[in-house]
Amino acid sequence: QENIDTVVCAFQQADRGEFFNALEVCHRHGVDVKVHREYADDVLTANEDMGTLVDVDITPWDTQDYLLKRLFDIGFAGTGLLVLAPLVVVIAVGIKLDSRGPVLYTQERTAGFGDTFPVYKFRTMIPEGASADPIDDDDNDRITRVGRILRRTHMDEIPQLWAILVGHMSVVGPRATWTEEERLLENKTGGWRKRWFVKPGLTGLAQINDAKSTDPQRKLRYDLRYIREQSFWFDVKIVIRQLWK
Repeated sequence: QENIDTVVCAFQQADRGEFFNALEVCHRHGVDVKVHREYADDVLTANEDMGTLVDVDITPWDTQDYLLKRLFDIGFAGTGLLVLAPLVVVIAVGIKLDSRGPVLYTQERTAGFGDTFPVYKFRTMIPEGASADPIDDDDNDRITRVGRILRRTHMDEIPQLWAILVGHMSVVGPRATWTEEERLLENKTGGWRKRWFVKPGLTGLAQINDAKSTDPQRKLRYDLRYIREQSFWFDVKIVIRQLWK
């Protein structure tokens, strides 16, 4: 209503929801944002010059690239759900025969700008004893026999195609992290929240380079490189590499 050009986020005690909701609104309306340099580790900065106020880099995608990306997401997810429907039935039966518990499990994952959404995956572990601490699959004795096959082939991710179809996720982007795990990684890794400036993805630059949450600094470097270089054709290259793997 006031035709604002620039917003300065000057919260004294802002929780992540308040802070990133403000950034999201500015992003949606194409408004420039500045923050105090104390917040520089939490945001993507537009330049390296650190004055008292820092420009936040929240420029939306090029319109053409954005439309291509969304159309690709819808086509990929829709086709995948149709083609893989018979496999879904086989996997569901295998999970039920292998161990007690539901076929699917759901977790709250972090979306763009720190928002959250429910993600569904095929259950690969026994339900009891879940921990937020990142751990390698080889060291995790809760993984079932069918679960190890699903994880090795990434078939446990098939239900996430629904999240892509409805727009919570994209095919390519930083991995959507469990909110409980996210809090641990934020404390361990400076700048972790910079990953929130794009929609999470089923695969991404970190995933195809086997960078996992057990090495959060390495994972963050790949995610930030993707964010800064992202384009529709970069996404296509990542998808091709993932399918080849």
